Amino acid sequence: MIVSVVLALAGSLFYGVSDFFGGLSTRRLRVVPATTIIHVFATLALLAVMPFVVVRWETGALIWGAAAGVSAILGLLAFYAALADGPMSLVAPLIAVVGAVVPVAFAVVTGEQLPVQAWVAIALALVSALLVSVTRSDAAVRVRPRTVVVGVISGISLGTALISLDRSPASAGLATAIVEIAVGLTVMLIVLAATRTSASVRRFFAQFDHQPEGGPVVSVGRARVLAATGGVLVGASNAFILFALQSGSLAVVSVLVSLYPLATIVLARFTLHERVTPFQLVGMGLALVASVMLALS
Repeated sequence: MIVSVVLALAGSLFYGVSDFFGGLSTRRLRVVPATTIIHVFATLALLAVMPFVVVRWETGALIWGAAAGVSAILGLLAFYAALADGPMSLVAPLIAVVGAVVPVAFAVVTGEQLPVQAWVAIALALVSALLVSVTRSDAAVRVRPRTVVVGVISGISLGTALISLDRSPASAGLATAIVEIAVGLTVMLIVLAATRTSASVRRFFAQFDHQPEGGPVVSVGRARVLAATGGVLVGASNAFILFALQSGSLAVVSVLVSLYPLATIVLARFTLHERVTPFQLVGMGLALVASVMLALS
């Protein structure tokens, strides 16, 4: 269990850092170009490590990798749509928890066996994922039903991507992650081309280009470097998560991956001097406790 926990936490850390870099890049670049750059460099990063790891192009890797890629991109675009349509402090926790609950529920239904301590730790990690995603918000702000639906779709899609990766054959090695990110890149290139040729598509995606409050607005060149760096980290994160799933439990890996906002919060605190809420501090403590419990299960 400990190897899977360490790999899952590494994947969560890399994804959280990439989310921070990607967030900074979208302050200057539009969402679609930034996301495309991220996927280009994520693909290149995975291709670069191919000579050093096991890669077998098995049928299962192709099928489940493609399914994971489509699910992940749908979840990402729905994530942006939900954040553009409602308050981040309420929408982000919803997506994080749904994205973790879906794989956990699937693991339960399919009869995954874990010790009681592990299930208690999973419950703590779910609460932690909810708390660390909570940011300051105007109490009078409410989430519209449409936003809730889009947020749930995002969480289900992201959770389904993890399930798809878990269903792929372990013998395929890194092949599944490569297919996943390559499919995501293909979808983003199609979307990018559509925004360049269709005014209606361009207007549709423009609504996701909301600017977050506060923080620096970087130059275009630096924004592209940040997006590229975020892409390399996404590629590494996908590899760690896949290897964690191949060596451990879907339920455990999914809840640990859902803790990725921790890295984003810490970086924002020390580089952008953003305030950490009491809820987030409690969530960080629970995340630490849950991780130790899972490692010792």
